[in-house]
Amino acid sequence: MSVTRDLGRAIGSEAAKLSWRSPVWTAIVPIAVLLPVALNASLAVATRMNKVNGAGGMDTNNAGYWVMIFSTIVLMSAGVASLSNEFKYATAELVYGAQPRRWLLPAAKLVVFGLIAAVTTLVTVLVLLAVFPVAFSDVWGRVELTSPAGVRLLWALPVFAFFVSALGIGLAGLIPRPGVVVGAVLLWKFGVEQFTAMLPVKIGNVVQQWMPFKNGELGAGQYPTIKPAFGSPNGALAYFALVAAVFFVLGTVRLSRRDLTTD
Repeated sequence: MSVTRDLGRAIGSEAAKLSWRSPVWTAIVPIAVLLPVALNASLAVATRMNKVNGAGGMDTNNAGYWVMIFSTIVLMSAGVASLSNEFKYATAELVYGAQPRRWLLPAAKLVVFGLIAAVTTLVTVLVLLAVFPVAFSDVWGRVELTSPAGVRLLWALPVFAFFVSALGIGLAGLIPRPGVVVGAVLLWKFGVEQFTAMLPVKIGNVVQQWMPFKNGELGAGQYPTIKPAFGSPNGALAYFALVAAVFFVLGTVRLSRRDLTTD
């Protein structure tokens, strides 16, 4: 009971830090919502004007692409910065002084920032699936909110966003430098995982089956470009969640055992 109570207090403390002037509300969440909405709107207009090749229009299983590519990383950065700043501004010393259970700090941040990421992506996907087929019917006419692909986006993409935040917070526990953490994730996602497509076909196909982000995005509802190692979108999403959870646990253990260091 005391652990549950302490975790509740830690979560409440994290939530209380997010005043209405917090960059989370004034910058990160608006960017995470507006960026994919603006990109999709621009592409729809350009397709309508025959400025780009829309390849017949948008499909439901491709409607969340920009949310997966950009919004999840933007939202991840909020939790990464929050945990890293505890050491940069020496507030971790105060937190640990008030609550000796060090694991409560990253756990509370995961709950708060993971839920913010999940809810933000859910709202963004709802806007895309509900509004765009009406506003751009000639381009988004095949997109259906209540189709199996649409329903998967509504629940699986928020789950994916939550575990992307878990991955980032875990890495921040290992290396409390937000720039390094975000840069490492971007390098892996857009560097290493993209490079696997250039490998010889037989080797590349096997390697791509085990790439975390490729599996996570497929599990979140993106059009499949690989055959997941676990055989299904649910298995692919579970694999990404497992990888993220491992890094989160490693970061939490590191925080629990390390000497406090501040910049």
